[in-house]
Amino acid sequence: MYSYNVNWEHRWPFQNGGNLLTYFLDRWHRENPFDLNSPWIPGKFPPLRFNDPQHNDYNKDSDWWLVNVKYIRLRTMEIGYSLPKKLLQKVNIESFRLYFNTYNLFSIDNLKTFGIDPEIVWDNGLQYPQSKFVNIGFNLTF
Repeated sequence: MYSYNVNWEHRWPFQNGGNLLTYFLDRWHRENPFDLNSPWIPGKFPPLRFNDPQHNDYNKDSDWWLVNVKYIRLRTMEIGYSLPKKLLQKVNIESFRLYFNTYNLFSIDNLKTFGIDPEIVWDNGLQYPQSKFVNIGFNLTF
């Protein structure tokens, strides 16, 4: 378990003139965005004000942006079965083993909202996801 400080594209919704991430749709906003006197509709995230220097504090450093990361990952797994030697001797085979192994098959974590891997290196979340491998095979010895 560790803490992840949400930053860059995940905290600054219009970073580099970019689009709004979907989780920012659950934010405080006016009922009518063109009427400043319309009532506020509550949300999980703070209201966004694009290029408004008087109200740009929604993305300042605070513990609100700090996420305690909790995850469990199936890193490696192998399941195999070797046929009994008594059965194999009848067909002149010394050994036969079937196997299935995997690497990074899945993880259960609380960062799905941000769409990032729980073993993130950079605080901007921009990195390739970890590779997943699945191997199915057999070993046959005559």
